[in-house]
Amino acid sequence: MICVEHSHPLVPLWQTETLRDRFDIGARLQEISGEILSGKFDQARWVPSAYDLWLDRRLQDSSDTTWLADHPVFVVTTLCRLLGQALSKLDGAEGGSVSCRDHSRGFDIMTAGKKAIREALDQIAAMATDAQDEPSKTFGPLYTRLNRDYVNEAQFDPFRKILRECVLDHWPFASGDVILGEALPQRRKHSLRTAASETGVGAKVLEHYLIEAGAIAENDPRPESRKLFDAKSHADLLAEVPNLVGPIAMREAMGATKMELIALTEADLLRPRTRVKKVKNPWQISDGVLLVNELSSGAIPVQVDDSRWETLLRASRRREIGLGDLIARIRDKSMTVGQRTGEEAGFHGIVVPRSEVDAIAPMPRVKPEEASEELQGMAAAEFGRSVGLRDGGVFQSMIEAGYVPASKIINPRTKRPQYWMTPENMATFRRQFATLTTLAAETGQHRNSLKGQIASGRVARFSPEGRDFGAVYLRDDVTNVFGLD
Repeated sequence: MICVEHSHPLVPLWQTETLRDRFDIGARLQEISGEILSGKFDQARWVPSAYDLWLDRRLQDSSDTTWLADHPVFVVTTLCRLLGQALSKLDGAEGGSVSCRDHSRGFDIMTAGKKAIREALDQIAAMATDAQDEPSKTFGPLYTRLNRDYVNEAQFDPFRKILRECVLDHWPFASGDVILGEALPQRRKHSLRTAASETGVGAKVLEHYLIEAGAIAENDPRPESRKLFDAKSHADLLAEVPNLVGPIAMREAMGATKMELIALTEADLLRPRTRVKKVKNPWQISDGVLLVNELSSGAIPVQVDDSRWETLLRASRRREIGLGDLIARIRDKSMTVGQRTGEEAGFHGIVVPRSEVDAIAPMPRVKPEEASEELQGMAAAEFGRSVGLRDGGVFQSMIEAGYVPASKIINPRTKRPQYWMTPENMATFRRQFATLTTLAAETGQHRNSLKGQIASGRVARFSPEGRDFGAVYLRDDVTNVFGLD
């Protein structure tokens, strides 16, 4: 595009449709000789670029001191132009007409080596943030020419390979897709959209799992088609998500009550695959079944009505023993384990001897002088009345069934055993349950208004296995109705 001897840009002298006339140089020069002598074609001088000097030497005597010496002039000059056009996007240009700056800019990158070429391509690819930003649009003629016009030109292969690797790292092509003349044997990248399509799981639901797994960033503003992650390292997660289930299916699979599943989760004995509340299916059934099979292995058959045995949750709450501690004792064979007969095998049917539980945490006897100073909390019956459950027998039934944590102590004055609730016990109750009294205190609404909202929200009372504990509700069930935290 320039005469390096005179630093003058090359200019078109004539245009003629007929080939014979076009190449009749003598006749054409005679036609414009006056214009040439008058300086009509003269233009401002340019300073030859490194590309101009390289091309001049290469055409004159084939000398080349760059690593491009082994590549044909046509290949190098073509790629300098195409790469320079693509790089113009970094300046916000549309990459329209070819300019000498395109050749020069492309040449500067090309001569810096393959690593520099790849880094420049990565910069261009990083600008593809819209859903329609496919490689052909992002790289322009550089991609379309190497993918179509020169796809069978082996001399372009080394450079085509660099572009192909870049494309595969920035776009979610599937196995079998043909990119730049070569089929992809295995998917390298997934986008949120392609992953949702392959798994059959909604993109917004799947996104929660991927964010939690660190596959994609939580605040990534790009569209679903541009949120990319490594397909191979997250293949197990994508295979697992479609098979996850909700809490009801999980409880049915492992034979556990709602409270037992909650307790196992809080004790970190069962881990949902995501703790995002919006995800309705966080459970892997095999996790629960494996735990049940492990604990019930070698269990002694126990009759349903045998009161000498109790469920793990009831034992945990009756004696304030961590559920994890009880399960650890079963695992190391230091506690006898039984399985209720006549019931389906499951977690709720796994029982332990009350006597062994009592031996771990015997009933405390509080000295009268210590009662007011060291024994924090209040009698369970008094706490029950404070939350609106005035039928002490019903509240005691919740404790004995293992749904409410409390300790059985010897009252220092009456010398009789009674259930006692520590501040932690009371906090646990409030965290898991709600009553009209506690809801009225939190919302400031009248009880009758609360009843209406509970009815319209179709919130059922807490009644595990059909047992009636009065107007007690699981807090999770009323959270959305009243907008509670």
